[in-house]
Amino acid sequence: MAEHDALDAALALFKDPVSARRMPHIALPQGTAMVLAVAVGDEAALAAAERRSGIGRDTLRQAAGFFVEQAMLFHDADSYRVLGTRRSATHEELRHNMALLMRWLHPDLQSLRSGPLDREVFTARVSRAWEDLKTDERRSAYEVRHPQPPQASPARGAPGPMARQSRPGGASFATSPARTSTVPRGAAKGSAGKGNPGRSPPASGAGKPAAMAGAAKLRFNSGAAARRRPLALRVSKIEGASFWVRLWGFIWRRR
Repeated sequence: MAEHDALDAALALFKDPVSARRMPHIALPQGTAMVLAVAVGDEAALAAAERRSGIGRDTLRQAAGFFVEQAMLFHDADSYRVLGTRRSATHEELRHNMALLMRWLHPDLQSLRSGPLDREVFTARVSRAWEDLKTDERRSAYEVRHPQPPQASPARGAPGPMARQSRPGGASFATSPARTSTVPRGAAKGSAGKGNPGRSPPASGAGKPAAMAGAAKLRFNSGAAARRRPLALRVSKIEGASFWVRLWGFIWRRR
């Protein structure tokens, strides 16, 4: 098949269970009804999946059940997702998937699920989803309460590496992030002198006062920070003071 469907996604997820953390952020693929049919043990669905994938039926049922748990019945999934459909699904598709889910959650099929998860939790989620979507009125009210989230888009005000900007005249140009110039200072002075023959280069000591002022300011700030920093408690000072106190006490007792 040119496009991967839910059965391919279920087999890939069963092969790499760590990828289950990404399932809530991925749209459901087509063909979830076939995965549900495989999960409940439908003979026709199992035969078709076995011919297509070449995998045994037990593995197919386990992979389908794991996909249902991780891709459809996770916490905070909307009602369409719980029933394994999209918002464009018909009422018959919703009802068919709901019946397959309730059949899969039957206690007789407890051993076919991938882990010891609470069946009552999944049953409550499926029942709540069906209550939200079982009639056209409830479905419309649910869509008003839970509008479809917009597609992810880049954040505003954060241009990319090459952002297009426009000049006042209407022309557009590309700007890239600011880079530190690697041209040597002497070469820059030489090019500046060549471009402006009538202007002499600045004296060598012209920038020294500013540099000295900056260094003095830095030393002043570091000294102020050192004065504000509390002094560490030194044991030598305590030992020295206690020695003189003991000596004075010894002399006073002699008197």
